[in-house]
Amino acid sequence: MSRLVDWTGLAAGLESAGIAWRELAEDERAEYAVDGVQPTAICWPASYEEAARALAVADRLGLAVSPRGAGTKTALGNPPRACDLIISTERLDQVVEYAPANLTATVQAGLRLAAFQNVLAAGGQYLPLDPPHADQVTIGGIIAANASGPRRFGLGSARDLVIGTRAATTRGTVVRAGGRVVKNVAGYDLNKLYIGSLGTLVLIVEVSFKVAPRPAAQRTVVGSFPRIEALTQAVQTVIRSPLFPVAVDLVNGPALRGYDGPPVPEPGSGFLLATLGTAPGRAVLRQRDDLVRIYQQAGATEITDLADADSERFWGWIAERPARQTGPRTVLAKIAVPIARVGEIVRVIEGRRDAFGGQPAIGGRAGSGVIYLNWEIPESDGRDEPLATTARAIEALRETCRSLEGSLIVEECPRALKDRLDVWGPVGPSFVLMRRLKEAMDPRAILNPGRFVGGI
Repeated sequence: MSRLVDWTGLAAGLESAGIAWRELAEDERAEYAVDGVQPTAICWPASYEEAARALAVADRLGLAVSPRGAGTKTALGNPPRACDLIISTERLDQVVEYAPANLTATVQAGLRLAAFQNVLAAGGQYLPLDPPHADQVTIGGIIAANASGPRRFGLGSARDLVIGTRAATTRGTVVRAGGRVVKNVAGYDLNKLYIGSLGTLVLIVEVSFKVAPRPAAQRTVVGSFPRIEALTQAVQTVIRSPLFPVAVDLVNGPALRGYDGPPVPEPGSGFLLATLGTAPGRAVLRQRDDLVRIYQQAGATEITDLADADSERFWGWIAERPARQTGPRTVLAKIAVPIARVGEIVRVIEGRRDAFGGQPAIGGRAGSGVIYLNWEIPESDGRDEPLATTARAIEALRETCRSLEGSLIVEECPRALKDRLDVWGPVGPSFVLMRRLKEAMDPRAILNPGRFVGGI
């Protein structure tokens, strides 16, 4: 049943501030729904001040707000308790300042990553973030979800690259954290609180980044390993070496379904290990040779070397892989364990493969300890309820991750499965502080209520 919305108050508040808005038609509500919870209105602030005023109006009327960029992360998190108003960052899509000599850039939250990369490419630079949906995702969406990709191993995640933010608050103010140059970043870093908070504290409207020079050359070494133990041995050797690769990823055969990039070895029943090197000049060839030697010594059965354009195509596909292999019955789980425990958790998954659809897709950041697991929930066979079986399998694997000093969150799954489990899992003692921050920054809990950890 739809919640009652004070249309008169909403219209008066938004229109007096000059903010474009409208009520959503019945068929549009499903398009903007968050886990089936349908909003009734949408607005498009064209300035930071308008975004803050929209939040203040919603806060005064007690309306639940869902910030939205391109909508690529609406599946992340628990279902919201309510969703009345969408605040779109679509009109906040400008490059505010770009200083190539300082390796910094400031952009608005609604700017798409692909458009930002095009601007930086003209200056011979790029933002080393490569999350899924790279052609659609907005800067604000990346920050809210702390989304990243393979290059996080060598170049860091958003937490390492963001030097400043501006955000609209439910009090109707615009606040700044950090600055636009690296030396201005000091003291308690509010940026890190915003990153990954899924739009539950503030509405991010502007972000300043450290950017990087585009590599002059790159080489990717891809090797086939019949056993996970041999692969993890290679990983340990690589990350302890002075080679400084940018990405170190693994994938199994099911994770390569639909692969259409440059030729790589067949993993068979084993795994592929891929390492990206971007050393300057001829050093990239020496880096490649050393990586090949490490692979051979660890027991790789076939090794391929990809250069420049082929290398870029390969990593583009790998970065998009979790997003490519999704559907209405798909579960996407993100597992984080200490790097030395990657082999253990992969063996556990393979030992329970029947619980994960028989052929689960396993892939991710072997050098960072972040593994993505995709599988399809089977149709009911009349003997057991697949959703209940899946929920039990997730909880059992989550407990195993905890025993390995790690964690498991479910990034995507059917709404019916979310009704049976908490996608975030146990929070721990930090939840007390997180709840206090929520109460301080969003006292009436209007921002994505219930979507984040612990239902905040």
